[in-house]
Amino acid sequence: DEHTWLFTAAMPWADVVTDFHDELKTTSAGYASFDVSAADPPLVEANLTKVDIMLNGEVVDPLAFVCHHDVAQSQARVVCQKLQGVLPRQQFVTVIQAKADGKIVASERIRAYRKDVLTTGGSKAVGGGDITRKKKLLEKQKKGKKRQQSTGRVTLSQAAFNSVISRSS
Repeated sequence: DEHTWLFTAAMPWADVVTDFHDELKTTSAGYASFDVSAADPPLVEANLTKVDIMLNGEVVDPLAFVCHHDVAQSQARVVCQKLQGVLPRQQFVTVIQAKADGKIVASERIRAYRKDVLTTGGSKAVGGGDITRKKKLLEKQKKGKKRQQSTGRVTLSQAAFNSVISRSS
């Protein structure tokens, strides 16, 4: 009848699996449905690439995804920005990177907490006098942060993981 539409399209299966069904139901207020049938030709080659997400140089396997080569950088940037917004700050800098085809395609950083050794509890711990004492304390703090950066691990909470893998913004 005049109120029924039949729309035929060929689209990548990854788009159908991730969000197409939800978007279709949302847009049509639940009235639309879709049927998957064999395509003609059945398979079409695509230029796909695997994108690995790394936290401080360590690959996080559950966050890896496969996408088309042309959109790998933009999708990797979105995931890195989501992680930057979700992960808590640490005492050391957290580097979030996305790697595709052996190259870093997106990168974000989470700043470290700044803890000034020259003041403790709101009062001056190191008063006036020779500047070399202050420089020595700051240098000692710098070495400690560097050591913590190399040994510190970033844990990905379940809530952070879920918010990153959901495609909605």
